[in-house]
Amino acid sequence: MVGDVLAGRYEIVRKLARGGMATVYRARDRRLGRVVAVKVMHEGLGDDADFARKFDREARAVARLSDPHVVGVFDQGRDHGRPYIVMEFVEGCTLRNLITREAPFSPARALELIEPVVAALAAAHESGLVHRDVKPENVLIGPHGQVKVADFGLARAVTAQTVTAAHGLVIGTVSYLPPELVTNGHADARSDIYSTGVVLYELLTGEKPYAGDTPIQVAYAHVNKAVPPPSVTLRRTNHAPVPDYIDALTVACTRREPDQRPRDGIDLLARLRRARMALAAGVGNDPSLSAIMNPAAFRSSQVWSGSPTARVDVVHTEPVATRQAALPAQHMAGQQLAGAATGPAATVPAPRLTATMGASTTSSVTNSGGIDVLAARQASPSAPPTPRTARSTADPVRPMTAGWRAMSAGSGPRTPVSPVDFRARLAADPDAQLPRSGRTPRFPELVNDPVHRRRRGIVATVLVILIALGVGCLSWWLASGRYVSAPAVIGMNRTVAQGAAQKVGVTISFSEDYDDAVPAGDVVRTTPEAGSRMVRKDELHAVISQGPQSYPMPTVVGLDKDAATRALADAHLRVGTIRQDYDADHAEGIVSGASASPGSQVRHDATVDLTVSKGPAPVKVPGLSGKTREDATAALDALGLKADVSTQHSDAVASGSVISQDPADGELRPGDTVKVVVSDGGAPTDVPDVRVRSTADAHKVLEAAGFHVDEVMVDPDARIRLGRVQRTDPDPGSKLPKGATVKIFII
Repeated sequence: MVGDVLAGRYEIVRKLARGGMATVYRARDRRLGRVVAVKVMHEGLGDDADFARKFDREARAVARLSDPHVVGVFDQGRDHGRPYIVMEFVEGCTLRNLITREAPFSPARALELIEPVVAALAAAHESGLVHRDVKPENVLIGPHGQVKVADFGLARAVTAQTVTAAHGLVIGTVSYLPPELVTNGHADARSDIYSTGVVLYELLTGEKPYAGDTPIQVAYAHVNKAVPPPSVTLRRTNHAPVPDYIDALTVACTRREPDQRPRDGIDLLARLRRARMALAAGVGNDPSLSAIMNPAAFRSSQVWSGSPTARVDVVHTEPVATRQAALPAQHMAGQQLAGAATGPAATVPAPRLTATMGASTTSSVTNSGGIDVLAARQASPSAPPTPRTARSTADPVRPMTAGWRAMSAGSGPRTPVSPVDFRARLAADPDAQLPRSGRTPRFPELVNDPVHRRRRGIVATVLVILIALGVGCLSWWLASGRYVSAPAVIGMNRTVAQGAAQKVGVTISFSEDYDDAVPAGDVVRTTPEAGSRMVRKDELHAVISQGPQSYPMPTVVGLDKDAATRALADAHLRVGTIRQDYDADHAEGIVSGASASPGSQVRHDATVDLTVSKGPAPVKVPGLSGKTREDATAALDALGLKADVSTQHSDAVASGSVISQDPADGELRPGDTVKVVVSDGGAPTDVPDVRVRSTADAHKVLEAAGFHVDEVMVDPDARIRLGRVQRTDPDPGSKLPKGATVKIFII
């Protein structure tokens, strides 16, 4: 399909992987100019309505998910009867590659890698989806470390509690297959939890929990054996064990009984983050935290109960001070055991988990690492409370925050203040003064006074003068005073241009545009132009240069020359020189290099040079005559050549040695084939019948016929030996080339 264009839009570039139902290709979206992954169903499956519905359901189900850790689905459709799905393309590697290179990982690194996987499953489970094929190969890691879960090809929208595999077929990868999917074909969210637990086990130990010669043996082990804690395997391989609560979390995920695992991705994500907090705080082994991670392990001993009415209590067995002294100081901040006393009571023993049924409590369990665990259970209100060694968690000591203490200290009785009633005040105190009125009293005797008349004339004259001055100033302002010349700011940076505008009394605004001549950050042009007449406080608009316009370099390595040219044109770039060179990693005609790296910025007036592969460099054909078949094949493999081996009878050339080759010399391209003829000895000879003969006679007869003899004792522990041949392998009358070995069985 390489080179095909699906729906006139998605150009297939190369094949990435092939699965049981479909093949995944790298493709280019011509419309949006981006790289995508396209999953195309195998030929023939598109005619099966059930498979087609499953394929369509995959696209719709995953498209509903909105999570950064799930590979997104962009589009779906059919092309010439072949259904396809267009997905997000993730550049990078798979978790399988990372495990192969670096495992086993530290507990912190393992939880860091598995948390995004669990977050993706939590989003899927919340939407009613089950992945059914969680494995390292389906976890993609981008170049910046982002983790995404891919291939929800077996996911199915579930509206009931469980779902059965289609056609009764067991679906999934056997090394990560949950037991219930093997035994009865039923899977739900807890099946994904099992597979995730196996992946976590592999991250911590560097190996899968079970190995076998056949998939059936591995599946049998998953059904009939319990996955061991990672620390058991780490000790066996001379590695340091992990904290016990990490063991407990892994074992909880991989329990054979689905009811004893975390119920879904949301539940597992909460436990996982609690474990990461403990690791970050430096918590080592912690039995109480292990009980939180794997509550099912404590049910049989009545230490932990998973019943909805269970109550979790704390009984102390070692001093709190001892435990707290071992913790980092930053972890001790804010950590307080509910109900614990202070001062002398700091010797209250450390917690031991107990379980009491039928209590209605909200219990606070603090483990030896200082992690605060809250477990709320609702039960009958008539049930009696469980006796406690320390203060009951039903009445916890609440720490007073600094803010609450400040409020409490500053608060006190407050008396509201009422408005003053002046009439009541005057009745109570005759000397009290009421507010004065703002009215000014008149003095009629001053109105006709001559002195006052002269003063009024002076005031009138001054007013006339002031009015004249005001009119003159206003005329000047309206005519020319309010105008200024636009400042010349071209070539200035933003700060200097602002100062120049402020100096002449105008405001300034900015926008940006590309310019090949003016350096980035300097003013290219202004509106109005420099020297133009402007009203003070008006706005001068300046355009800041962004420098030459550039475009991001697309990915062209791996495309053929024409496709690379189109990709550059779509990115508004031009092709420069094209040269050819040998390249073992790229087929002939495929672009193997470019003068700019993908994602880098290329100027709009620059060109991009390409290197097109001429394929692998030719190699010289070696001489193989007289070499053994194995040596000849190894010599060709070392040069990248293929061997087409045939056999021929020859009395002159020893059996297993090369008689001839084609071509005998010259040059070939890696991947070409050399025909090799190998001798299988002389013409086949019948195996003589030496049964019931003595051992010595059998040797003589077989060796005279040109065979080698290999003796096999039928019963090595027999006290009496007859020294006779019971049978031969191969049987008498079989044809073998001379020099072959015949086994004789002696009784």
